[in-house]
Amino acid sequence: MELSERKKQILKAIIAEYIRTAEPVGSKALAAMPGLSFSSATIRNEMSELEEMGYLEKPHTSAGRVPSHKGYRFYVDHLMSQADAEPATGSEETALMSLKAKELDRLIQEAGRLISALTDYAAVAVTPHMSRVSIRQFELISVDESTYVIVVVTDAGVVKNKLVHTAAPVRKDEAELLGYVLNQTLTAIPLAQITAERFDVVRRAAGLSALLGPVAEFLAELIEDLGNQKVFLEGASKLLRFPEYRDAGKAQTLLSYMADDKRHLVPVQREIDGVQIFIGPENGENPLSDTSMIYAKYGIGDIGQGVIGIVGPTRMDYAGLSARLSRFAKGLNRLIAETFYDENK
Repeated sequence: MELSERKKQILKAIIAEYIRTAEPVGSKALAAMPGLSFSSATIRNEMSELEEMGYLEKPHTSAGRVPSHKGYRFYVDHLMSQADAEPATGSEETALMSLKAKELDRLIQEAGRLISALTDYAAVAVTPHMSRVSIRQFELISVDESTYVIVVVTDAGVVKNKLVHTAAPVRKDEAELLGYVLNQTLTAIPLAQITAERFDVVRRAAGLSALLGPVAEFLAELIEDLGNQKVFLEGASKLLRFPEYRDAGKAQTLLSYMADDKRHLVPVQREIDGVQIFIGPENGENPLSDTSMIYAKYGIGDIGQGVIGIVGPTRMDYAGLSARLSRFAKGLNRLIAETFYDENK
């Protein structure tokens, strides 16, 4: 089916915005763009049709859409101008990949910075364990016979990709077979179950291919990145405003302890129910035994639970800070839902 000029404009705008931000694109963002003189409702309808036609995909937990393999191919063949086709530098490519890989992490880190600014305390933001995440879809996009983009979409709405160069040329039918086997074998199971033995099944079914090595390396990086909790410490220097830390030696010991290994700041009690407070020695026999921590949980759907909290002296307004942190965590839940989960559009 021939694409109308309006669909072409919208598809090109989505791809341009997705390349710029590495985040799924929604109709409201498109309607606000200069040069697209269509209403949000019109854009929403056109996006739905482009999705039905296979040019766009909607990540499971995202409010927006991302280009599909077919959408990228149409863009390259029919929409891309010479300026669009200029290659990015290595540093730009690294930055874009890093930005995409840290999509959720960046949101949680920014949340830590914000609660630190709001409370004037040091803040801790901990991402959830993502070991229950599964891969929803693999894509192997050919740039040329020796260059491919590996794209993975998870059921948590995270889209990750990597540009790889193979040691030998890979035929189109080889890549298609490998993509089919990956989608049949490694999707809809927790990442923790993607073992060497299971990948051997892929190897035997797909045959020898120069793409197998880069795919295996990318999967290992993905499992490590999503499986590890990340801990962000923001505003640690704010502790110095409290009289309890006017002793330079004491303050330095505490700040060094927190900075050297941020895992010290993960709650001793893994599962936080609502808001919980850990006072003094409850934080262990270490420099944190002279501090108090208030934590609140936030959720990533059925994927897992993270926590966000503040650190300060044991002399703090527990009632007021707990209430503020509770409100903040509820707002964070809403923000995550709006950012990563489907909207009824």
